Amino acid sequence: MIGSGFGGSVAALRLGQAGVDTLVLERGREWPVAPDRHLFGSAHAITDTMFWRRSITRWPAMLPVPVRPNLGVMEVSQEAGLDIACAAAVGGGSVVYTGVTLAPPRRYFESLYPAALRYDAFHQRWFPKARAMLGATRMPGDIYRSAPFTHSRLWDRQLHRAGFRTFALESTFDWATIRAELAGTAPLSATVGNSDFGCGNGAKKSLTRSYLPAALATGHVQLRPLHEVISLRRGRRGGYLVGVRRLDSGGTVLETLELSCDMLFMAAGTLNTNRLLVAARERGDLPDLPDAIGTGFGDNGDQLNLRSQPLAFHGGSQGSPSASAAFLHRGFGLPLLVENWVLPTYTAVPAVVTLGMTVDHDHRGSFRYNRATGRVHLADWTPDKSAAAAHAVHAYSARVAANNLGTLPLTVNNPYPFTAHPVGGCVIGQCTDLHGRVRGHRGLYVVDGSLLPGNVGGANPSLTITALAEHALAAIVTTGS
Repeated sequence: MIGSGFGGSVAALRLGQAGVDTLVLERGREWPVAPDRHLFGSAHAITDTMFWRRSITRWPAMLPVPVRPNLGVMEVSQEAGLDIACAAAVGGGSVVYTGVTLAPPRRYFESLYPAALRYDAFHQRWFPKARAMLGATRMPGDIYRSAPFTHSRLWDRQLHRAGFRTFALESTFDWATIRAELAGTAPLSATVGNSDFGCGNGAKKSLTRSYLPAALATGHVQLRPLHEVISLRRGRRGGYLVGVRRLDSGGTVLETLELSCDMLFMAAGTLNTNRLLVAARERGDLPDLPDAIGTGFGDNGDQLNLRSQPLAFHGGSQGSPSASAAFLHRGFGLPLLVENWVLPTYTAVPAVVTLGMTVDHDHRGSFRYNRATGRVHLADWTPDKSAAAAHAVHAYSARVAANNLGTLPLTVNNPYPFTAHPVGGCVIGQCTDLHGRVRGHRGLYVVDGSLLPGNVGGANPSLTITALAEHALAAIVTTGS
C-alpha cells in the first residue's frame, strides 16, 4: 500500500480485516497528538515542519519566507500554470484538510462518473459508511455562536441578503477539542484559523484516529513512515517490486531497498500516484500500463476569494472549521459550490473568505515524463483552464457585495492558480475498472483521488475518495482479486 491517506487507509483496514498481510508505506512523518504543546507551524508562526522539501514558503496569502528544507506536512508543487498542494504525513490529507465531508449532488455525480456506479448505492450505502467511519458531524450551535465564528455568521448573513440559501456542513473537527480551546484548556489552533498545516492538539479527527488504528489492530497491517517510494516494476515471477528510500526525520536517505508484493495498491495521492505510474510506463518498468494513465487531471475548480465589509464586525480571530456552504447551480457560467472559509493571514482585517469549487466537465490536464530530467510534470495546464472557475467565483462575490451595504466593490481571488483538491489522471472506468483494478495488470489497483474524473462534482473530495475505496475493497475482498 503506497500512501496512508483516505483511499490507502480504507484499503489497509478492509484488507487487514480479511486477513491479508499488508504493508503501508508512507513518505511522511507520523505526528502525535500533543494536547499541551504546538507541533505544527502556521501562517503566524512559520516553521520548517510545514513544507515538504521547500526552501521558500508558498501558500495562498502567505509571504514568501526562507525556511530550512525539511520533511514537512505539505508539499506544494509549482507545476506549469498551477500550484498543486498535497499532504505528506501519516494520515495523508486528513492531517491538513479542513474537515469538510460532503457528497456531490446526484445530477453532477451521474454526469461525471461511469453510469454503472449507481448514485443510489453510494447515497444509501457507501457515503454513509464512509461518513460514519470518519466521524463527520455538523458544527454545534454553541460553537457556531461563539466569538471565533463571528465571520461564519457574517458570511451566512451576507449570502442570505443576496438571495442565496446556505446549509450546514458536516465536518471531522473534534468539537470537544474546539470547546476546550474556547475554554482556555487547550492550545489555540482551530479557533484562530491555524489548521492548514495540522492541529497538533487533536482538533481534527484525522485518519490516525479512525481507519488507521483500526487497520493496525487487525494484526495484519504494518505501517512504515518515512518510506518514500521511487519506482515500480514487475517481478520476474509475477507480482511487483517497489523501490523505496528509507529516510530519517530530516530527509537524509538511510538506505535504498526494493520490496516485493503480490498486490500493489496505489494510494499516494493524485500527484504522486500519477508521478509513479507515468514514470513506470515511460521508463519501460511497466510498459503496458494504459495510455490513459496521466490524463484527465483537474483542479476541481478550486478558487479562493476575499470580500470585505469594513463596518461589519468580523470577530477578533477566525475559526477554521467551515460552518456552512451554498450550491449555486446556475447564473455563474459553471455550477458553483461556495463554502465559508478562512485564511489565517487575514484574521486581523475585516474580511470573509470563500472557497469556491465548480462543476467542470471540460478543463483537464495531463502528466508527462521528461526524459532529460527523469521527472513527471503537469504538461498542459494553461490559464484558460482555471479562468472559468475564477470568473464564476468573482461574479458570485460581486453579487453578494452588491446586496450588502458597505461591502467594498472589489473582491480578490488568489493571485495564482492553486488547488488543494487535485483529482484524476487514473480515471475510474478508463484506466481502471469500477473497483480500481488497473486494466491489463492483475494485482495492481488505484484507490486514491486519481480515480476521480478530474472533478468531484460539486464537493470536496475526501468523502468521495473514501466511499469509492470502500466500494472497491468490498469487491476486491469478496473476489480475492
